[in-house]
Amino acid sequence: MNERISAGLRSLVRLVYPLRAECMGCASRVGLDRDWLCEDCRQALANRWVGVAPPPEGGWIDGAAYACVYSGPAGGLVRNLKFRGVSRLAEPMGRQMVRALEGLQPLGVDCVVPVPMHIRRVRRRGANHALLLANEVAAGLSLPVEEALVRTRNTRQQARLNEAERLHNLDGAFAVAGDVTGRRVLLVDDVCTTGTTANGCAEALRRGGASAVLLVCFAQAQKS
Repeated sequence: MNERISAGLRSLVRLVYPLRAECMGCASRVGLDRDWLCEDCRQALANRWVGVAPPPEGGWIDGAAYACVYSGPAGGLVRNLKFRGVSRLAEPMGRQMVRALEGLQPLGVDCVVPVPMHIRRVRRRGANHALLLANEVAAGLSLPVEEALVRTRNTRQQARLNEAERLHNLDGAFAVAGDVTGRRVLLVDDVCTTGTTANGCAEALRRGGASAVLLVCFAQAQKS
């Protein structure tokens, strides 16, 4: 009888909280109990842990942390959040970003600022994925989220450009839209590749009066 009751309870739980059918890391169609990843992808992600790392070259960022290397399941998570609109991925991704920041102590930041997206791209995708991640990071740190940056022009996607094109694609593309005078800012994005986007944002924040800019991203792309 107890086995029947337990089986019935498990069935009820699965009805209310069904197993996610597709792994967001590798797209395999298996039942998933948590974090939207199969066990293989969860282990692979753990093996790609980064934590605190040197900030991107450019001189505008004072410290940086990354949850993982951008390969394997990390790429799947980012693409599903960014292009497929699986917004609930922001919660487990943000949780790992908060963990990565533990090495940047004392953190001492005053607010969390997402990398901005042009309004046309937000309308096309339905949300700014950096803002979704920023909300989760801020909640984990008990800090306010402030959209203190705006993107002044709809630039080409950095991922589609070569390194030389990326260096100039974002020239003057960011502007401060809030008061950051004397504040230590935590900048949030999904992936850091060359650091051009992060440095462009950090430069705008520092010129706008921020006393320091720290960076946290879910993933760090490895240089070839």
